[in-house]
Amino acid sequence: MGESFSPNQQIFWRLFLASLTSWIIFGRYFNKSTFKFIKKKDWSVYLTRSLLNYSIGVSFFTIAILNADLATVSFISSLPIMGLLAWLIFKERFTFRALPYIILSIIGLLFLTELSISNYIIGFGALAALVSLLGFDLSYLMVKLHPKELNNYHNTTIILTFSWVLPLIILLINNEPIIPNNLSSGAYIGLGASVVFNILGLYTLNYIFSNLKAYVAGNILLLEGVFAILIGYIFYGELYNLQQLLGSLIIIFAAYKIAMISRRQNKAQHAPHENFS
Repeated sequence: MGESFSPNQQIFWRLFLASLTSWIIFGRYFNKSTFKFIKKKDWSVYLTRSLLNYSIGVSFFTIAILNADLATVSFISSLPIMGLLAWLIFKERFTFRALPYIILSIIGLLFLTELSISNYIIGFGALAALVSLLGFDLSYLMVKLHPKELNNYHNTTIILTFSWVLPLIILLINNEPIIPNNLSSGAYIGLGASVVFNILGLYTLNYIFSNLKAYVAGNILLLEGVFAILIGYIFYGELYNLQQLLGSLIIIFAAYKIAMISRRQNKAQHAPHENFS
């Protein structure tokens, strides 16, 4: 898409078409009674989630990429701090048995991104990556505030409806053309794929954070980096080294152990109490 779209044009068209496509696919789930369940507080949640995810998250990630090396941005933007945020903001229960594996996953992330601590410098790009991380994580955690009467089709569509507004305003402020001059065949393919994955990704994230504790979901999301290396190798012939392979295996192991701890905890909570009388 970079051959035909500027970064701002990419963000706008990906989100605008994702919103339009979501209404076409999921619009049948909406009726007059649907909007009766949405209170003013709920509209503010949807708007805030959209701004945090698509404005702060995406915008500051772009700034970070332009002002810091990729290893630094990848490491900071993937830090598994979601459990801590959920505990601080939503008072979500956290089991300290998972803490060693969360620390282990951070070590795996260091190997995966090949970040050298000795050369690490906290700068503008690193701070932008941290702001991006907070934007994404807070947006994901706010899934818990959605009205119970609405399902994931509703939530995904409404959030995407707000997502393209700020990117459009940025285009207008910068006096950038909204429509690119020339569109290559690759740009059409990239745009279509990004629309599909924007919808699918948001739907999946809404489902994950509706059904899993934040510390579990946060570590599972670290597998994104593992899949990125695998996809790069299969489709683009990008090679990985032993350090990245070791980091991938550590992240997979840590995510598995954390998921097992959460599963055992849920079983214990729902197990029938024995009567000792």
